Amino acid sequence: MSNVARRRLVLGIFLAVLIGVLLAFASCGPIPGPTDTGVGTGTASADSSRSFTMGGNTTEPISPGITASLDLKLTNPHDVAMSVTGLRVRVQKLSAPNADPARPCALGDFAVVQASSSRKITLAPRSARTLSGLGIPRASWPGVGMLNRSVNQDGCKGASLTLSYTGSGTLEK
Repeated sequence: MSNVARRRLVLGIFLAVLIGVLLAFASCGPIPGPTDTGVGTGTASADSSRSFTMGGNTTEPISPGITASLDLKLTNPHDVAMSVTGLRVRVQKLSAPNADPARPCALGDFAVVQASSSRKITLAPRSARTLSGLGIPRASWPGVGMLNRSVNQDGCKGASLTLSYTGSGTLEK
């Protein structure tokens, strides 16, 4: 991985944590339920120094039984088109300031719906596009939601999720 790619990755992780902290404070307001943020990277198969970035947030708040779509933004920094496949989302970290032993909140309270694994996304050279901007139907986007359990889930109110994104990219010739 090149120094530029490493710097971008470190900056992306820093921004994800910063946004997560800001969302945790913002979620103490009138909107109940968790919010999320995340940044990730994928690697192009042509050369390990080639990479692309992904990032995104949910399109709406989540709450028990509700899954929100992730309109990911993919950025191709290269001078040639890139095909991206295998987008994957993972809940990396949970911050639940209202959780306690009587009202727990754990990673197991959340679930990820993965994007269609067979979808191939083509990104133009030096471009940044969202899934919606690429014309990909919402039903094919990844999503994150909160499971509706039979126990009190008030510990998850105001929670903040940090998501990680991965994928594979191939530079087109």
